[in-house]
Formats: sequence, structure tokens, C-alpha cells
Amino acid sequence: MNRQFDIAVIGAGPAGSMAAFAAAKAGKSVALFERNSKPGTPVRCGEGIGMRSLTAHSDARPEWIRQQISRSIMIAPDGTKVSIDEIDKSVILDRERMDGDLARDAEQAGAQLIANNAVNDIHRNQNGKYVLETVSGEYLTTIVIVADGVESRIARKLGWNTRLAPNDIESCAFTRVTSPLIDQDACIFHVGSQVAPGGYAWIFPRGKGEANVGLGLSGTHSKAGAAKEFLLRFIDRELPGSKTGELHCGGVPVTRYVRPLVREGAMLVGDAARQVNCLSGAGIAYSLFAGKIAGTVAAQALSSEIPQYNVLKEYEKQWKTRYGKQQERSFILKEFVTQHTDDAFLNNIAAKLTKKRKNKIRYITVFLSTFSRHPILMFKAFKLFG
Repeated sequence: MNRQFDIAVIGAGPAGSMAAFAAAKAGKSVALFERNSKPGTPVRCGEGIGMRSLTAHSDARPEWIRQQISRSIMIAPDGTKVSIDEIDKSVILDRERMDGDLARDAEQAGAQLIANNAVNDIHRNQNGKYVLETVSGEYLTTIVIVADGVESRIARKLGWNTRLAPNDIESCAFTRVTSPLIDQDACIFHVGSQVAPGGYAWIFPRGKGEANVGLGLSGTHSKAGAAKEFLLRFIDRELPGSKTGELHCGGVPVTRYVRPLVREGAMLVGDAARQVNCLSGAGIAYSLFAGKIAGTVAAQALSSEIPQYNVLKEYEKQWKTRYGKQQERSFILKEFVTQHTDDAFLNNIAAKLTKKRKNKIRYITVFLSTFSRHPILMFKAFKLFG
């Protein structure tokens, strides 16, 4: 097995595999490290994405799509339902299949997938190479792309401060549920202090009576085991008698992306870089884009005998141009919502929306109703989109 590469990618999720594919396609020797035995497992994701974002950043394949979504339903603390019937075309993915395909694409492009092999430490040797210490020994690389998730230890070892304030992370629990009560056409969101304090619970249908069900609690409202307890109560109440699969817990960052995204010959992508929509916690589209750009730019930085690390900054520039402002908006809006909404407020918004004609409710209607009683917040929010 080769142990020296131009580029090493740590983590074979969407961001990592896209980076490895792009770099290998450009003719560089690439190692793609994955701590689990199989990319895409275990799935800890709602698997939802807008079709436009999916096709913009990947070679979307029909076999990746489990279910198409036509509606979005929000349920207030008092049970009031608000249905948004005209949404952009959205789908629920089969992440296990998609992640596996993306990793295989990277292999077919020439990358070496090194699975079941965690990178435990990293340092630079006297020649400026990065030394990756893994369970199977050491590997050398000129550039390293870090895509090992929200808990990234490698980012910390490379000098990034990855600590998250309690209100900048959500404690999440997730499982697969099978039940005849699942609405297979709609993504359903539940809010309220009794459901998910500082966050929300969700049901995303996967077809054939199955759904991804999960919730996230704001770190300021969470404690050890709380997310799991809230999720089990939620399932018992909303989908009684259902069959549940293995339950997974973890954290989702809901904060600004890490600055800088590049240090010398190291780059951060995906959850490790905090590239996530801060309102919804969604990050698949961000990861696909970031990985593709990072891999492409990394290959460009090695176009001469001497690595041109300054070229890597083009990745951060492209990220900021494409998604930086969008993520900043989501962060500021998240701060507004968490500081100025409670159960009574949410119930009032839902009540007002139910009085509108069903086919007149759009996401902008929900937004305007939410902030109409807070003119200062409305002004600040509109400034974001100016």
C-alpha cells in the first residue's frame, strides 16, 4: 500500500469524497481516509435536500432519491398545523447509497480509499510534509483536507479553535421509524418547549411506510441523554405503536463557518468547517460544494514542484462568494428566533397563518408573520437580504 500522497482527505462523507474525486480527477495522488468500515454509515442525517441544490453540486442519480416531497407542515406547541403546499422541489435521499457512490467515484478517479482506518494524530515533519498517524501506521501528504465532522480532533491539532458555545450547537437524536401513520408526501416540523426546547423535531418520509425521525435541542437547553429522552417521547406521542431502528445521537453546529478555512497546506470542509445552515441544520449542499471546490483548488496548488499554499485561499474565496453570506443570514436569523420566540408567540403565529387561504401561505408569509410584531428585528432581517 502506498503511504505517500499529494493530497490526503480525512473523512469520506459528501464533502470528503467530493474533494477526493476532484483532486484525483485533476491527476493528483489522493488518499481518502474513513474511520468506519463503510462510507455513509451510520446515517445521522434527515437526508432532505432541495433538488436544485443537489443537481447543482453533484451528478445526482435517480437511485439516490427515496421520496419526493410536495408539502411542508409546521406544527405549533398547541397543535395548530400550518401547511405550506408550494415548496421548491425537494427530496429525501438514501445517504448510505449516495455516500457509497461518491466514495466509489473518488476511487474510480484514482483516489485510494483507506477505510476502517481512523486518523488519530497529525503533525508536520522537517520537510514540511504532513504526517498522518493512523491505526495502520503513518502516511505522508503535502496537502490535507479535513472532513471528519463536527467533532474534528484533527482540526484542533492543526491549530483551529473548534470550541462551540452552547447556543451554537444542537444536541440531536435520530432514528428510522416504520409506521402506517407517516405522511409520505410532507416533511413535518414540530416546535415548542415540550417537544424540543430551543430547536425542533421532524419527520421526513422515505417511502414504504418509513421515515427519518429526529430532533435537535439547543445546547443551552440540553443535558446528557436529553435528546434521546425527548425523541422517544415524541415518537410515542406522534407515531404510537411504530417500529424504530437503531438510535443515534450527536451534535450539529449552528454557527458561522470557521475562519480561516485554510492554514498553510490544510483545509477544512463540511461540518468540520461549520458549513451548515444555522436555522435548519442542513448541510449536504454546502458539503458537496465545499468538497468539490477544495479538491479542485488543492490540485491547482500542486501544479508546480513547490507547493503554492497561497493558492488554497481561493477555496475560501469561492466558498464565501457562493454560500458565505447565505450562512451568515441563517446565523443571524437563528439568533433572532431563539431570543424572541416562546410557545405563546409560536402559537399566535400559527393561529394567524391558519386564517389565511391555504394556497396563499409561503415561507415568506411565515417569515413576515413571525417578525411583524418586532419592527426592529424586521428591519435588521431585511437589511440582511438587501
